[in-house]
Amino acid sequence: MGNGRYSAQLEYEPWVRFNNAQRAHYNMVESAPGVIGSLLTSGLAAPKLAAGLGFGYAVGRLLYARGYTSSKGADGRVVGAISSALCSLSLYGVAMVYGVRAAFF
Repeated sequence: MGNGRYSAQLEYEPWVRFNNAQRAHYNMVESAPGVIGSLLTSGLAAPKLAAGLGFGYAVGRLLYARGYTSSKGADGRVVGAISSALCSLSLYGVAMVYGVRAAFF
């Protein structure tokens, strides 16, 4: 992610913030399909739980992006990364549990 055009036009500090914001966005785009799929499937069986976990995931991603673009850089994303990872893993688990229940029971 060199951002060649922007690296020539920006000073170093704004370029680093731009690059970190772009990385946070790409990370969100990469993880969104799995989370949205599990949110939809788990929402069929446990809508309130899925809504709560989806909201927690969204807040975690917001904290991730805000922390990553702060002056702390990559160290600022830890709280958001942990909270969004816990919510997404919980969504995957709920979707799997209710999927197995629907298939075999």
